[in-house]
Amino acid sequence: MPPRKVLRAPQDLPDDKPGTVAPYEVGQFVSDNLELYYEIHGSGPRVLVFLHGILMDANMNRRLASDLAAKGNRVILLDLPGHGLSARPQRASYHRMDTYADHVVALLDHLGIEQAVIGGVSLGGNVSLLVAAQAPERVRGLVVEMPVLEWALPAAA
Repeated sequence: MPPRKVLRAPQDLPDDKPGTVAPYEVGQFVSDNLELYYEIHGSGPRVLVFLHGILMDANMNRRLASDLAAKGNRVILLDLPGHGLSARPQRASYHRMDTYADHVVALLDHLGIEQAVIGGVSLGGNVSLLVAAQAPERVRGLVVEMPVLEWALPAAA
């Protein structure tokens, strides 16, 4: 496993918000020839991978991650391809939800995590459902907020 570097939290985290814990760990890994960015908040034994909505990035869930980390959880935020600090592939085939689910499993492999709670908002919720459908042995539980269910029916079945 390549070494991960530790950076201090960005300056945009307000000092007056409770639960914001810095520094958090950041890293990058390669999945399907794409370099993907992630953050790890906290170091507790309970692991949650939480995914952002479409056109968003890890910043969307950083406050939640910080609050949960302050309560003893390890929360991992992943920037999906085409979002945030991850690679921006031009081909549409890189932006399929089942491919995004493969990247989540690759992240678990990269970090040496056997099982985690997988969750997300909107697009992240859909991807979470697909992770559960494609790799149920890796999913300890689901936290799904506002999925776009008309496109998630195969995963929910």
